[in-house]
Amino acid sequence: MADKIITVIRPGNTGLLVGLMILFPGALNAAQWYSESSTRAQSLYDDNIRLTSGKHDAVVGMVLAGKIKTGRRTETTDVQLNGGAALQKYSGEDDLDTNDFDLGIDATHRTERDEFTVNAAIKLDSTLSSEVASSGLMESRRRRIQKNFALSWTHAISERTSLKLGYSYIDTKYKNRGNSGLVNYTYQVIDSMLSYSLNQKTVLYSTLAYSLYKGSDWAKTKTQDIGFMVGVNHNFSETFSAGGSVGMRYADTESGPTQNESDTGYLLSANIKRTFEQMTIDGLFRRNVLPSGGGALLVTDKLSVKAAYRIDERRSLHLETTAYRNASTDENDKSRDRVFYSIQPKVRWRVARWWLIEGSYRYRRQRYDASGRTADSNAVFLSARYVWPAKPSAGLW
Repeated sequence: MADKIITVIRPGNTGLLVGLMILFPGALNAAQWYSESSTRAQSLYDDNIRLTSGKHDAVVGMVLAGKIKTGRRTETTDVQLNGGAALQKYSGEDDLDTNDFDLGIDATHRTERDEFTVNAAIKLDSTLSSEVASSGLMESRRRRIQKNFALSWTHAISERTSLKLGYSYIDTKYKNRGNSGLVNYTYQVIDSMLSYSLNQKTVLYSTLAYSLYKGSDWAKTKTQDIGFMVGVNHNFSETFSAGGSVGMRYADTESGPTQNESDTGYLLSANIKRTFEQMTIDGLFRRNVLPSGGGALLVTDKLSVKAAYRIDERRSLHLETTAYRNASTDENDKSRDRVFYSIQPKVRWRVARWWLIEGSYRYRRQRYDASGRTADSNAVFLSARYVWPAKPSAGLW
């Protein structure tokens, strides 16, 4: 596995770290180091882990994972390094074992009226998890290598008005794709947001975004998408907030040398959060565009609801539900259109200050429109998590 990481993190990429220090010289001044880390051991049972409509067996698995976040912070600058690893072993079906890794750096620099951010990351994971929200192509496990880069600039025009400009780039590749239907792709976004605070509780905003999706190999798909939205966020009280936005989008898709299709539609988002004495409910609905390994830019309707109920200081109940409705921006190709939903109740018990035990059940189901193929999955999880106390220090250690 080490040779795969070396292949991806080439020596030339170290120039990015040097560039960050040039862009954010405050990180070199006297400052405070900080670090946070955690480990997790999880056992699981899943009767259809690949979410396939074909022949399959139930699997039993074990996951050992760890995360670390360390950085250096001053009054104006914060440079942070993030890393994680997860070793996953399964019995019951072949070719499911995987070792996932991720490494990223985030840097922020603030002045009196401006804020600059740079983010860069690389992730090595499996399509068993990476394709859930987009293409749904999980039947044949493949290694995914994804590189991300993003930068943004936020400027306070006045006490109430601010402007944010951003750029992001994603490069995604899949190893040994074979007949999996997966396609390497790149995805770039240039966006802007203008916001205005009516008062301390209400914020009005508008966004304008341009994206470019390119699928390589056999797909040869190129989609340009432009979207515009206006919205509002309002805090009704300290325990109740809501917001929403609406807009339009236009997409132009080139498939091969001769086919060219256009598509228009609406964009929509709505969110609500309510906190009670022992309970919190967080809901979100969003229609936007999403890149996928299926060879197309997707229009995605996402509905998610999260709820947490605190029984006492140590025990709590949680519920996470998610539903997706994905459709290709190419109206002539419906092979990627699908419906997916998942529901997962959880029980958490903080057995000690730094130890957390969690048990959960998860049900998943998906259906493709064109083929009518349907698959569902039942899974049970039991995990233990330890979080090291985060103590800032004057030195790295």
